[in-house]
Amino acid sequence: MPSEFQGQADRTRVERLLVRYVSTHSVNPTIDGGAGEADMASLLFSDLRDWGFDPVREPVHPGGRDNVIATLPGREGAPVVMFHAHLDTVGLSGKATANALSTGGNVYGRGACDTKGSLVAMVEALRLLGSVDAAERATVMLVGGIDEEVGGTGAQELAAAHPEVDMAVLGEPTSLEIATAHKGVLRFDIATTGIPAHSSKPHLGRNAIYAMGRVLDILQTDYLTSLDPAGHPLAGPATLAVTTIRGGSGFNVVPAECVIGLDRRVIPGENHEALLEEFDSLLARLDVPLERRDPFLMTAPLDTPATDPVVQALKQAREEATGREADPIGVTFGTDASALAPAGISCVVFGPGSIDQAHSDEEWVGIEETAIAAEILAQTALNLATG
Repeated sequence: MPSEFQGQADRTRVERLLVRYVSTHSVNPTIDGGAGEADMASLLFSDLRDWGFDPVREPVHPGGRDNVIATLPGREGAPVVMFHAHLDTVGLSGKATANALSTGGNVYGRGACDTKGSLVAMVEALRLLGSVDAAERATVMLVGGIDEEVGGTGAQELAAAHPEVDMAVLGEPTSLEIATAHKGVLRFDIATTGIPAHSSKPHLGRNAIYAMGRVLDILQTDYLTSLDPAGHPLAGPATLAVTTIRGGSGFNVVPAECVIGLDRRVIPGENHEALLEEFDSLLARLDVPLERRDPFLMTAPLDTPATDPVVQALKQAREEATGREADPIGVTFGTDASALAPAGISCVVFGPGSIDQAHSDEEWVGIEETAIAAEILAQTALNLATG
């Protein structure tokens, strides 16, 4: 293995970048109708170019919503590792605005931990690696990706366009823990149909909302109780939640339709098509006019073996930096690994900050933790060169 990385992240630069990046509005446009990641992509591209890299912008959606990529070549024959952090954030709320505040060793603002802290750590790691002889490092592809918070289209484009990538570190707030497993998602609607009538003579119609009551009942009494409470050793149990409901057209009309939205979290080893067949079999037991509609979101779970080279390289780097054991964990949230791992890219999730702060009214990330993350990532690229 190469000697322990001697470079140290510049804490002042890390703080400055955190403030600049968090202060750059990049709310996913599906959420607020704005410009999305365009300004953040331009800023990252400009910074990388000014620092001597040769970045490219790969368009995904119109309006400058591009994946930004900079590649630092390494030793011939060493793996290509992607350092990936998404540029988009959820909407603004509370103190989590696009006006970053640095105080008490932390930077506050929307996107601070989810996931501009990871982006800064990866940028700083790339700068540190730039001072190392290419023969001592793996090839690193830094990616600022788009659309993680909604559709995952940025990662889907990456997976299709870059078959040369062997492995990836997905930047997300894991408190510097190494996550090798998480759940996937299956989302779809169920609609019941009725016959409209005047509400003063409901017997002349058929109430779609009453029919949906039977669907909800069987989901609670039969489906939920059938789920294995143990689930996956790291990702935990599969879950189901009915998250939306809509129906009816007015107080004086027997409703002709009721629609519920379901969020099924998929654990490693489960198959989306098999799960849909289970729902169809369950619903067929009901004497209710209904339709199980096609899924509008299906993402794969993640389950990377602890023995995978990227896990081992990151584990060694993290243990050297912190002096603590770094056994892999699972996380409850999904990541862009759902698009990359099925393409044959070994994925691990790692970054500064806590998921407890992500999407909250007071989001923040620690400056020191971000700097340590940068050093761990840089050492990981060195470990992969000879591992």
